[in-house]
Amino acid sequence: MLVETDAIVISTLKYDDSSLIVSCYCKKLGLKSFIVKGILKSKKGLIRRSFFQPLNILSIITNYQKNKSQKLHFFKEIKIVEPFQKIHLDIKKNNTALFISEILRKTLPEDGGVNIKLFDFLRKSILDLERKIISSAFYLKFLIELSGFLGFYPNMENINNSFFDLEAGCFSGIENHENSIKGESLEEFKKILNTPFDKVNSVSISSNLSKEILENLMQYFRIHLQSFNNLKSYKILNDLF
Repeated sequence: MLVETDAIVISTLKYDDSSLIVSCYCKKLGLKSFIVKGILKSKKGLIRRSFFQPLNILSIITNYQKNKSQKLHFFKEIKIVEPFQKIHLDIKKNNTALFISEILRKTLPEDGGVNIKLFDFLRKSILDLERKIISSAFYLKFLIELSGFLGFYPNMENINNSFFDLEAGCFSGIENHENSIKGESLEEFKKILNTPFDKVNSVSISSNLSKEILENLMQYFRIHLQSFNNLKSYKILNDLF
């Protein structure tokens, strides 16, 4: 059946000498993979390689067959819904986009089904990345909010305690082990937790504390997701913010 849906580009993979496999998170289908044949050699087609830059928001029509054995699908029609300039030209925004793309590639399951609230959250986050002046608090808040969709959002009870236990996902009055957020990092972590996403760029965090909180959140994801490892892009953010 033909399905028309908005879709967010997560990643691409070269296939053979001339084709791409494109992973997209679709509003009506969830995470799906599409094959685009000949796109790396053809310069005259209606579908261009530039359509598939990370986090591009597309409108697609696909002849979708609900068949578990069919892993690759095809675009029948495709267009860019939100043309981006700043994400592609600004080094901070571009590397933040690459980071978010890698995070989503590591965390979203292909059989996870449809989650319209997740799609809307991703879309709004990407548009904020394009349109707003961002701080390091942006990608830290993004990770925290994403953890809620993945099932391990921080428990806000006892938020006045002196430690955040990364393994238990809650605040604690004692440091049970080394996987904890504490001290100045904890105070900034609480500040980000309590700030709405649309205002989080007003939160100013020092470079050193941003790095520390990001490392803590990376460990938080590693603890709660077995597939979460070998990330590369987040280290670049530490040099930019």
